[in-house]
Amino acid sequence: MILARRGAILAKAAGHYPPEILDAWAASVTPERIERTQRQMNERESIILVAEAQGEVLGFAMAVPSSQELRALYVKPNPIGGVGRLLLRSVEDQAFQLCDALACDASLNAVAFYRVNGYAELGPVDHVLSSGVAVPCIRMRKLRPQGLLPQAVK
Repeated sequence: MILARRGAILAKAAGHYPPEILDAWAASVTPERIERTQRQMNERESIILVAEAQGEVLGFAMAVPSSQELRALYVKPNPIGGVGRLLLRSVEDQAFQLCDALACDASLNAVAFYRVNGYAELGPVDHVLSSGVAVPCIRMRKLRPQGLLPQAVK
């Protein structure tokens, strides 16, 4: 997942951020972050989906319905196409069974992608990395689609 994340950042965000932000963002995989991600993967409330092809991780998505958050969606360049859209749709299908909305801090290069997929722009925010570097983003939100009823929480 780390290589998919790094590949996505360096390839897709390059035209939207200066090198110092890209370097900090792509390098923000610290032992603490890896440990936190492993904890999140083991939490029942986290939904984590991974897209693979021929044993290679192409991307992943993470949502936390209890906080109505889409925490991550990264897809590295690949010849398949549509992987990000499929991951987003799949993680939303599961999350919207448990929550009414999902919000995310969309990187500037991803705003159009989220907009096309039903997210509304709420306004600019700085997503602060563990290193303290601020990554300018747009806060976006999507409401659960009409007709999709949540499951009873057990």
